[in-house]
Amino acid sequence: MKTLLNRWGVYRLLNLGVTDQLGLESSVRVQLSNLVAILGIFSNIEYSIFFVIAGAPYYQIMNIIHIFVICSLIYVLYLNTRQRYFFSRILLIITISVPLFCVSTISFGTSGGFYYYFLMFAIVPFVIFPYEEKGWILFVFLMNTAFYIWFEFFGSPGNFKKGTLLYYKEVQDLFRINSVVSCLSFVALFMFYFLRNINRIQKEMTRINDHKDRIFSILAHDLKGPIGTISTYLGYITKSLPEREELLFGLNELKKSTNQTYLVLENLLDWVQNETQKTQCNPSNLNVSKILRNALDLLNIQATEKGISWETNISEEDCVYCDERMTATVLRNILSNAIKYSHPNNKVFIETEKNSNCLEIRFQDFGVGMDSDLIAKISEGKKFDSGFGTSGEKGTGLGLLVCKELLTEQEGSIQVFSKPMEGTKIIIQLPLAN
Repeated sequence: MKTLLNRWGVYRLLNLGVTDQLGLESSVRVQLSNLVAILGIFSNIEYSIFFVIAGAPYYQIMNIIHIFVICSLIYVLYLNTRQRYFFSRILLIITISVPLFCVSTISFGTSGGFYYYFLMFAIVPFVIFPYEEKGWILFVFLMNTAFYIWFEFFGSPGNFKKGTLLYYKEVQDLFRINSVVSCLSFVALFMFYFLRNINRIQKEMTRINDHKDRIFSILAHDLKGPIGTISTYLGYITKSLPEREELLFGLNELKKSTNQTYLVLENLLDWVQNETQKTQCNPSNLNVSKILRNALDLLNIQATEKGISWETNISEEDCVYCDERMTATVLRNILSNAIKYSHPNNKVFIETEKNSNCLEIRFQDFGVGMDSDLIAKISEGKKFDSGFGTSGEKGTGLGLLVCKELLTEQEGSIQVFSKPMEGTKIIIQLPLAN
């Protein structure tokens, strides 16, 4: 069904004016405005044809009104594409209510039950206007209610010529039934669409709350240790004058804690930006060897403390077409994990290989490894709880997720091969430089 609607272009019409900057609730209201306008266009075309066939009185005048309504509703869609949502809603409400009042007054009266549509129009503002525009909601509701009361209690039947279809009561009853069924169908469609999107909003709120809890957890636990270490050593240095060896040891600890804090915050920032679709990719030709050396220098203290050495086989000429910050973040995360989960006094191998349209960078450690369930979660981009490193290091569980998202943003990919207690091999693919 969804594929069929896409083929007909219905989804494209419903999403006219919907942008990434709009929140989910605002997007739903724009979509509902588009839905009302589209239904109004087709309904007016349908009734224009029916009125000519049925010999409705003054059908020429009514068709002029229908043409005006159709043009106005098309303009409503145009206003949405120009992001003039407020004027679009006002024009929509006026276009669907006032012309119907005019048509019913000059031609049908209470015959055919067309005035039942005012009950439906009284509900429409509640789903297309935000609460902040409650004055307009009340105005439109009262206006359409007044129109309905006028025809129900003070209106008179239409004056149809003998011999035309509308002259016969049976045909008028069919129109009345059609009006009732159409109103109920439209209301059901609006409510179904609105409830469907309310469910989407609830899921989005749940997702946002989960992200908020995860962020607070990271800030409370993963940053508490490094910042506490920084505070302790700074307090020690300011209160006493340590020996050179103690000072160097303290400065190394400060640098290690600072690097760890920086990596956690950078991962957190990248993850939040990607989740909110605010990541900006600015690719350029990059030298892989240079970026890798910078990443190794940043993690040098952690690697040295643990006795981890690097075995690299990388050409100085290897270049990729990627975003420098994103690529550096990916390399730092993979190397940081290799240190964290490798056993002390071990090696990590890094090599590159050119393919037809990409550069492969391979990382191999011989640490604790991962099970198949964890690899599947990484491949699917799902959240997972990070385990402790071989020296008790705690991770955020964001590193590899951020890597996958940043690589996808750059038209790259990541593959993970691992077995518990046998180590992990990670292969990333990046587009070659032009």
